[in-house]
Amino acid sequence: MKVLTKENPNLDVDIVIEYRELTPEVEAILRQFQKNDIHVEHRGREFAVSLNKVLFFETETDYVYAHTHDGSYKVKYRLYELEELLPHQFQRISKSAIVNCDLIASIERNLSSSRSVQFYNTHKIVYVSRMFFPILKKQLDERSL
Repeated sequence: MKVLTKENPNLDVDIVIEYRELTPEVEAILRQFQKNDIHVEHRGREFAVSLNKVLFFETETDYVYAHTHDGSYKVKYRLYELEELLPHQFQRISKSAIVNCDLIASIERNLSSSRSVQFYNTHKIVYVSRMFFPILKKQLDERSL
């Protein structure tokens, strides 16, 4: 990959990234420029959690929670809003969940032909609906090339 940098004080935009094809290398560069944390609430306190630590987002009752190894934290966004805001490593896997593909350890097929996602170093599990599984599988296959 060739990289060209050129200073131009007349531009309104700070950075412009042009590419011929959206390759994994370009995606990695784009992720570096995206917001890397999310504001959450836990027991009346608000603070930022790194997106790299979020295993998945899940709807429970009327709220969306960000699940990490350490716990779960209430988020002010709805899942459809998170789909638009989150970096490419996050993928919708059901009506009620979005998963961080970078932290998936394995996907297990269940008797009912649904699948469950396991993560590294935690007991937490989230389920993939049949409708969203092909999309998740495609994204995981693209990452493993």
